[in-house]
Amino acid sequence: MTHRFLGIAISALLSLFVSNAARADQVFGYETELDVVYGTGHVAPDGTKTERELRMDVYSPSASNADYSSSASASDGPHPAVIYVHGGAHHRGGRRVEPFRLEAAVHSRPEDYARLLAPLGYVVFVIEYRLATENPEPELSPGEANLISDVDAYITPQVFEATVRARSAMGLPRLENSPEDRLFLWKAGMAGAEDAYMALEFIIDNAERFNIDPDRIAMGGHSAGGGITLNVGLGMEAPLAAIFPLSGPGILYEHDAVKGYAKLPPILLAYSQFDEHTQLGDLPGIISLLRDAKADYSLTWVPGFAHFYPHNAVSLSDDGTRMSLGDRITSFLDEHLGAK
Repeated sequence: MTHRFLGIAISALLSLFVSNAARADQVFGYETELDVVYGTGHVAPDGTKTERELRMDVYSPSASNADYSSSASASDGPHPAVIYVHGGAHHRGGRRVEPFRLEAAVHSRPEDYARLLAPLGYVVFVIEYRLATENPEPELSPGEANLISDVDAYITPQVFEATVRARSAMGLPRLENSPEDRLFLWKAGMAGAEDAYMALEFIIDNAERFNIDPDRIAMGGHSAGGGITLNVGLGMEAPLAAIFPLSGPGILYEHDAVKGYAKLPPILLAYSQFDEHTQLGDLPGIISLLRDAKADYSLTWVPGFAHFYPHNAVSLSDDGTRMSLGDRITSFLDEHLGAK
């Protein structure tokens, strides 16, 4: 367990004291490649459809970091990989953001998860995706490819109001609870899932370049990123070795279709004690789906926090164990992406 606590300490120290990326590479045992283009997507921010590049940041274990490697892989690779998807109600967030503070809690950023995992032997891909503010145009429409045909079954009143609160916090105009605006939100959710799947395909196609094992890739993320992770890992039958959605909402896909899939990846679900009503309201349906699908899953809680929480917060699992959330994620990844 020592290496995991070391990884958490590394991430915490980095958040407090390090701003220079080159210095971080030297001191903390990882290397970065920023702004890697993994694909393109259609957006129409002003009503005119255009195509924009989609980028990701890559955090890789340093070659000199053998002492910090976990059971995940040999120090020289090929390494297991983790795709991390940021949250933000499909309206905000990104690959590199300022720490978000709410109710005396400092929420862990995508970079913090990358800096936790990379020194332990994982190559971490922090991806961006098209946001609602760009008016994205996904490839698929409701009802196609096992997607729920009824937009209102996904954009429920609770989801709509939660999004309205996020837009208000950003100073954006309030949406009308109309079929057009609900479809607008549905498209943002679908575009995010399509982009994350595109990133996965790019990473698999470039496995040698990134020195990763394409059979040992996990995906995780918080809030909207957790929902995207669930959509890709469950609805899209993506070739993922594990997923860890944190405070994710429900999925865009028909549950009956997902139950019939041959194999779902192992899943670590995490929610906080005072999480959003949307997420907690969707949780029973997610658990029912996973049980009916005979999926390998576990559920963990972060007590004392609202929707935002740090990765070094205590987590309590349904198996009775108590450990930091970051430590639990690392243990989960070690178990399912460890050396073959």
